[in-house]
Amino acid sequence: MIVAKPRASTLFSFGTFTLLGTAALAMNVSVLVSTPSPRWYTYAILVLLVPLLVFVVIRVFLRYKIVRAGNNQLELCFPVLRRKHAYKLEHVALWQENVVRTGKNRVYKELAIRFADGRTLKMGHQEITEYPRLVAYLGQKIPKKRGGLGK
Repeated sequence: MIVAKPRASTLFSFGTFTLLGTAALAMNVSVLVSTPSPRWYTYAILVLLVPLLVFVVIRVFLRYKIVRAGNNQLELCFPVLRRKHAYKLEHVALWQENVVRTGKNRVYKELAIRFADGRTLKMGHQEITEYPRLVAYLGQKIPKKRGGLGK
Protein backbone atom coordinates (compact mmCIF):
# COMPACT_ATOMS: atom_id res chain seq x y z
CA MET A 1 0.00 0.00 0.00
CA ILE A 2 1.39 3.38 -1.03
CA VAL A 3 0.43 6.28 1.25
CA ALA A 4 1.17 9.74 -0.17
CA LYS A 5 0.60 12.75 2.06
CA PRO A 6 2.07 16.23 2.49
CA ARG A 7 5.62 16.31 3.81
CA ALA A 8 6.14 17.38 7.39
CA SER A 9 8.51 20.17 6.29
CA THR A 10 5.81 21.63 4.02
CA LEU A 11 3.22 21.58 6.78
CA PHE A 12 5.71 23.04 9.27
CA SER A 13 6.65 25.95 7.02
CA PHE A 14 3.04 26.81 6.20
CA GLY A 15 2.09 26.42 9.88
CA THR A 16 4.88 28.76 10.93
CA PHE A 17 3.81 31.30 8.32
CA THR A 18 0.20 31.05 9.49
CA LEU A 19 1.16 31.55 13.15
CA LEU A 20 3.40 34.53 12.40
CA GLY A 21 0.81 36.03 10.06
CA THR A 22 -1.94 35.57 12.64
CA ALA A 23 0.22 37.24 15.30
CA ALA A 24 0.90 40.19 12.98
CA LEU A 25 -2.79 40.37 12.13
CA ALA A 26 -3.76 40.37 15.82
CA MET A 27 -1.27 43.14 16.59
CA ASN A 28 -2.58 45.27 13.72
CA VAL A 29 -6.19 44.72 14.73
CA SER A 30 -5.35 45.75 18.31
CA VAL A 31 -3.65 48.91 17.00
CA LEU A 32 -6.65 49.58 14.78
CA VAL A 33 -9.07 49.23 17.70
CA SER A 34 -7.04 51.12 20.32
CA THR A 35 -5.72 54.03 18.23
CA PRO A 36 -8.18 56.75 17.22
CA SER A 37 -6.40 57.41 13.91
CA PRO A 38 -4.05 54.56 12.97
CA ARG A 39 -1.33 54.98 10.38
CA TRP A 40 -1.97 54.10 6.75
CA TYR A 41 0.30 51.06 6.81
CA THR A 42 -1.92 49.41 9.43
CA TYR A 43 -4.68 49.26 6.82
CA ALA A 44 -2.23 48.14 4.13
CA ILE A 45 -1.01 45.26 6.29
CA LEU A 46 -4.58 44.17 6.95
CA VAL A 47 -5.54 44.37 3.28
CA LEU A 48 -2.53 42.28 2.25
CA LEU A 49 -2.38 39.83 5.14
CA VAL A 50 -6.02 38.75 5.47
CA PRO A 51 -6.43 37.37 1.92
CA LEU A 52 -3.01 35.74 2.05
CA LEU A 53 -3.76 33.97 5.34
CA VAL A 54 -7.19 32.87 4.13
CA PHE A 55 -5.62 31.46 0.94
CA VAL A 56 -2.97 29.52 2.90
CA VAL A 57 -5.48 28.12 5.37
CA ILE A 58 -7.83 26.98 2.61
CA ARG A 59 -5.19 25.73 0.20
CA VAL A 60 -2.91 23.91 2.61
CA PHE A 61 -4.82 22.97 5.73
CA LEU A 62 -8.43 22.53 4.64
CA ARG A 63 -7.39 20.74 1.43
CA TYR A 64 -4.96 18.45 3.31
CA LYS A 65 -5.19 15.12 1.52
CA ILE A 66 -3.88 11.62 1.92
CA VAL A 67 -3.78 9.38 -1.15
CA ARG A 68 -3.63 5.62 -0.68
CA ALA A 69 -2.86 3.43 -3.67
CA GLY A 70 -3.03 -0.33 -3.71
CA ASN A 71 -5.33 -3.27 -4.43
CA ASN A 72 -6.18 -1.75 -7.83
CA GLN A 73 -7.73 1.35 -6.34
CA LEU A 74 -6.96 4.91 -5.28
CA GLU A 75 -8.42 6.30 -2.08
CA LEU A 76 -8.51 10.05 -1.49
CA CYS A 77 -8.94 11.04 2.11
CA PHE A 78 -9.51 14.62 3.26
CA PRO A 79 -9.30 14.31 7.07
CA VAL A 80 -10.06 17.95 7.88
CA LEU A 81 -13.20 17.94 5.72
CA ARG A 82 -14.01 14.37 6.81
CA ARG A 83 -14.46 13.17 3.24
CA LYS A 84 -13.27 10.00 1.61
CA HIS A 85 -13.44 8.99 -2.04
CA ALA A 86 -12.38 5.56 -3.27
CA TYR A 87 -11.85 4.91 -6.97
CA LYS A 88 -11.03 1.69 -8.72
CA LEU A 89 -8.27 2.10 -11.28
CA GLU A 90 -10.75 1.55 -14.12
CA HIS A 91 -12.44 4.81 -13.01
CA VAL A 92 -9.29 6.78 -13.78
CA ALA A 93 -9.97 8.57 -17.06
CA LEU A 94 -6.48 9.99 -17.59
CA TRP A 95 -3.29 10.60 -15.68
CA GLN A 96 -0.27 12.64 -16.58
CA GLU A 97 3.02 13.67 -15.07
CA ASN A 98 3.94 17.22 -16.03
CA VAL A 99 7.62 18.12 -15.87
CA VAL A 100 8.73 21.76 -15.89
CA ARG A 101 12.36 22.87 -15.94
CA THR A 102 12.64 25.77 -13.49
CA GLY A 103 16.35 26.53 -13.65
CA LYS A 104 19.67 25.17 -14.74
CA ASN A 105 19.36 21.88 -12.88
CA ARG A 106 15.96 22.23 -11.23
CA VAL A 107 12.85 20.30 -12.21
CA TYR A 108 9.30 20.58 -10.89
CA LYS A 109 7.05 17.55 -11.37
CA GLU A 110 3.31 17.42 -10.92
CA LEU A 111 1.05 14.41 -11.14
CA ALA A 112 -2.48 15.07 -12.38
CA ILE A 113 -5.16 12.38 -12.27
CA ARG A 114 -8.62 12.86 -13.75
CA PHE A 115 -11.35 10.48 -12.66
CA ALA A 116 -14.43 9.42 -14.62
CA ASP A 117 -16.70 11.59 -12.44
CA GLY A 118 -14.76 14.72 -13.42
CA ARG A 119 -12.66 15.17 -10.28
CA THR A 120 -9.03 16.05 -10.80
CA LEU A 121 -6.27 15.35 -8.30
CA LYS A 122 -2.99 17.26 -8.57
CA MET A 123 0.12 16.62 -6.50
CA GLY A 124 3.60 18.12 -6.73
CA HIS A 125 6.69 16.03 -6.05
CA GLN A 126 8.17 18.56 -3.63
CA GLU A 127 5.12 18.62 -1.37
CA ILE A 128 4.03 14.97 -1.32
CA THR A 129 5.74 11.90 0.13
CA GLU A 130 5.92 8.72 -1.96
CA TYR A 131 5.53 10.66 -5.21
CA PRO A 132 7.88 8.42 -7.29
CA ARG A 133 6.21 5.23 -6.04
CA LEU A 134 2.75 6.59 -6.90
CA VAL A 135 3.84 7.49 -10.45
CA ALA A 136 5.46 4.07 -10.85
CA TYR A 137 2.28 2.37 -9.56
CA LEU A 138 0.11 4.19 -12.09
CA GLY A 139 2.62 3.47 -14.85
CA GLN A 140 2.57 -0.22 -13.99
CA LYS A 141 -1.18 -0.66 -13.47
CA ILE A 142 -2.75 1.69 -16.04
CA PRO A 143 -0.12 2.72 -18.60
CA LYS A 144 -2.70 3.06 -21.38
CA LYS A 145 -4.55 5.83 -19.53
CA ARG A 146 -1.46 8.03 -19.44
CA GLY A 147 -2.20 11.01 -21.62
CA GLY A 148 -2.61 14.74 -21.84
CA LEU A 149 -5.01 16.51 -19.55
CA GLY A 150 -6.39 19.54 -21.36
CA LYS A 151 -6.50 22.73 -19.37
